Amino acid sequence: MTQGDCEDPPQPSTALADSVIKGAGETKAGQRADTKTVGGLECDGASGKAREYRIRSCARPHMRAFHLAWISFLTAFIAWFSFAPLGPAIKKSLRLSNEDILIANVASVSSTVFARFAIGPAMDIVGPRIGQCFILLFAAIPTFFAGLVTNLAGLTTVRALVGVVGAAFVGCQFWCSIMFTKEISGTVNAIAGGWGNMGGGLTQIIMIGIYNMNLASPSCDEECAWRNAFYIPAFSLLAAAALVFFLGDDSPKGDKYDAPNRRRSGVVDVAKNIQVWLLVIQYAACFGVELHVNNTAALYYFNRFGVSLTTAALVSSLFGLMNLFARAWGGMLSDYCYQEWNMLGRKYAHILLVIGEGIALIAFSRMGTFVSAVCIMIIFSLLVQSAEGSTFGMVPYVDPKNTGGVCGFVGAGGNIGAVLWGVLFLFTPNFQDGYLYLGILVFVIGISGLLIKVGGWGENKCGGGGGEGRGGGDGRDTYESWDGECVFLCICIDYIYGCCIIYIYI
Repeated sequence: MTQGDCEDPPQPSTALADSVIKGAGETKAGQRADTKTVGGLECDGASGKAREYRIRSCARPHMRAFHLAWISFLTAFIAWFSFAPLGPAIKKSLRLSNEDILIANVASVSSTVFARFAIGPAMDIVGPRIGQCFILLFAAIPTFFAGLVTNLAGLTTVRALVGVVGAAFVGCQFWCSIMFTKEISGTVNAIAGGWGNMGGGLTQIIMIGIYNMNLASPSCDEECAWRNAFYIPAFSLLAAAALVFFLGDDSPKGDKYDAPNRRRSGVVDVAKNIQVWLLVIQYAACFGVELHVNNTAALYYFNRFGVSLTTAALVSSLFGLMNLFARAWGGMLSDYCYQEWNMLGRKYAHILLVIGEGIALIAFSRMGTFVSAVCIMIIFSLLVQSAEGSTFGMVPYVDPKNTGGVCGFVGAGGNIGAVLWGVLFLFTPNFQDGYLYLGILVFVIGISGLLIKVGGWGENKCGGGGGEGRGGGDGRDTYESWDGECVFLCICIDYIYGCCIIYIYI
């Protein structure tokens, strides 16, 4: 998103000066002639974007922006879905029906649609840091007042206002897109988005933990317990906004964000691009499904299998916690397939993941026992979140001059899907049939991915294609900084947690 030579951010000047490339023939060992080293990362000399990433680094500007991006989105996700695990308690306290809860769910994702459409182009102008701060601060206000609702109208209004925080996803993806080259965009965006989405699982644990902690007080009953549970996510939003504003950098230069082309036609260009809308549909079939499952899983387990509120919430958390590595896998798979087969590789990897997601969701809807439903849900979760990562592996190639706008449109597609799937469930006799019909729709949408054709689609493997997408390199820097032990540790954490839940509660 930025142009011109990369200027070093405020850091020890001697170390960085030694790493600046003097000329085509004056490179450090193993470096390309058009690169410089910033914050310990190899960066493109023209754009300043990093060509590699190191998860265990928080150096400015690239890795600090990466970590602030996913942490802010994680906090936003926790607040956004803080109502879901408390759904049965709220339903009982306010004397609501399942349909009423679904209406509130639809409101929470509907507002995000408009917020994502608006914030994407806005971030193209003001940058991701300021845009992200605004979203977090705005959502903190209704979250503080969530415990004061007394009826369906109040619950729906508060959930709609809090739902605006879902637009933090756009800031997360846009921030990573302007900090890292397209060669690793699929992986970096997938890791950041996935770890942010993990809030959908963490909120199940956090909110039910706060609820039980409040309930343990002799002076607090069930109604008091859920009403006082929302102050922690509200304060967390304020803390995340402060971190982003005071510690983040606006661009790879580390200075104030400067939009290169502030064209009024940018939004129009994005809206007229048919490939954008194809990705909107694809994202509705993966992230939209994840949002809907986050909103309904606890209630589904609670009603169908008769488990306790705590058990339903903890088991539902497994779905969101798969984001610890699942979405990253999708992005890494997309990047690998791009290295081997260019954009055709990204495209067909995505299609296979979405089709597999549809099949797994159909199977989940037919499970008649608690144990089998949990097992299939984990497989389904792996596929749906990997499909999200593969979707955003293609986003930076659609319209590079309007990346923020494209992120906003495609991100909004997830919420459009969540709205549609919520409405679908309003017209189905029960949740299991709703999941069946939804699985069939996802399968069909996966096949429609054959229509996708974005930048670089026609390149062959050896053609080189030029441009930042291929980078002119061997691509080895894409994976060498993703430590194998980190992947293994993430999988082990999810596996051990799942085994503990199953052992204790089943």
